[in-house]
Amino acid sequence: MVFAEAGERISVIGALVNGGLVTLKLAVGAAVGSVALIADGVHSLSDLLTDLVVIVGMRLGRRPPDDTHPYGHGKFETLAGAFVAALLLLVGMELVRRAFVALGQAGTAHLGLAMIGVALISLVAKEVLYHATIRTASAVRSPALRANAWHHRSDALSSFAVLLGGLASSLGFHAGDGLAGMAVGAIIVASGAKLLWDSLHELVEGRLLHHEERAIISAIEGVPGVRGWHKLRSRRSGRVSFVDVHITVDPEIPLREAHEIASRVEKAVEAVLGGEVSVTVHVEPKEEG
Repeated sequence: MVFAEAGERISVIGALVNGGLVTLKLAVGAAVGSVALIADGVHSLSDLLTDLVVIVGMRLGRRPPDDTHPYGHGKFETLAGAFVAALLLLVGMELVRRAFVALGQAGTAHLGLAMIGVALISLVAKEVLYHATIRTASAVRSPALRANAWHHRSDALSSFAVLLGGLASSLGFHAGDGLAGMAVGAIIVASGAKLLWDSLHELVEGRLLHHEERAIISAIEGVPGVRGWHKLRSRRSGRVSFVDVHITVDPEIPLREAHEIASRVEKAVEAVLGGEVSVTVHVEPKEEG
């Protein structure tokens, strides 16, 4: 519960920061005629909306198992992450299009210290939010929160691009604003595509990452009494990792000892994965030859 509250708390803080940045960026962008700054403001608006989606997704995802969802409601959190990623991808594509159209009109923008100042404020604020959110996401192992953290990071990167565009325009390179807007969009598209792929992989019951499964295998093989293993399956549902495995033991040992070996395997797997883990171990006799 403490972890869940921490996740919601950082999302609420992010929403408040994004609300202020939306107003600041759109107002200054309209005043100086900067397509890159307006694009950055739209991006912050999408951040604000996704903060709300993440909060709802986390609240639904942490509901306990029931008769209709015996494995829990973790996929609601994954769905929230997928929504954030899809929105990120669409926003990035639209910003690339708008920036490309604006290239021919870049000379009309009156860029100056105001634009550079807004970009700096946004860059610092969103980078701080990224680090705070990604730390919390790692602690609670939340896919929705991780996606939202990268949404903050993409906004920080887009503000950096706006900053470069403003500096270039101030030095007489007026196409810099439009080019910066295209760079913003490209960054957003790349991060959105990666996050969407990860979310869809989880939604279609994809296995855990290769290094996680290697750690699971090492943990199983390191338990005394385990003669072998097979039928290893793994998946993730929200912040919970599920692992099923069959192990083989000496057929002559007592049932109680076999059960203790299985319990040690469960604890070993939980220890290497960390966070919330559900491990099911099937015990079979080791057949000679």
